[in-house]
Amino acid sequence: MARYHGNDRVKVGFYWNPSQWEIITIPKGGGVLPGGDDLRYVRLPLPLVMLLGPLMGALYVVFLPFIGFAMVFGFAGRKLLLLARRTVGNLLAGPEAAPKEEG
Repeated sequence: MARYHGNDRVKVGFYWNPSQWEIITIPKGGGVLPGGDDLRYVRLPLPLVMLLGPLMGALYVVFLPFIGFAMVFGFAGRKLLLLARRTVGNLLAGPEAAPKEEG
């Protein structure tokens, strides 16, 4: 896999920028890679792109439920922590901090 930099003139193909996890597609006839000389690109062979595309999609489908569970448990954990913090704060404040009853 050949390495290129931003502003390099390249031929048709797929170019991956590892620092930004971005794939740039250069159309037929070639073109110039975006960015300055500080950006590096790696040319990806077409068979590799054809192999990795479905594999990445399958990984997304497999791990999406786990991401959902992690978000729900994280949300519930934050709510429980907030509730515990309020409860402990009220207990430590003592009865003088409780609202007074009228009547």
